[in-house]
Amino acid sequence: MQSDNVKLWFTYAIALITIVGGGAMLYAIRLDPPDSGSETLSLAIVGFIGLALGFVFNRESATQATRAAQSSAAGSMAPLDLTHDMD
Repeated sequence: MQSDNVKLWFTYAIALITIVGGGAMLYAIRLDPPDSGSETLSLAIVGFIGLALGFVFNRESATQATRAAQSSAAGSMAPLDLTHDMD
């Protein structure tokens, strides 16, 4: 369980760095002249931020879903106690 918390914090740290770094890059090119091609660059930066965050969070949620399914399957495969009295 401890490694899950470390992975979760690492995921959020990656997301924070990606968003802050991308925002800083967008802020730095905000005053470029229109003929410099900065519009295309800003679209590429935003696209990269979206792809990076999508990859990080999709991978983390897929890992959590797999662990939940394995835990559920293991719980359903537990042996039944058939010797218990039913009152």
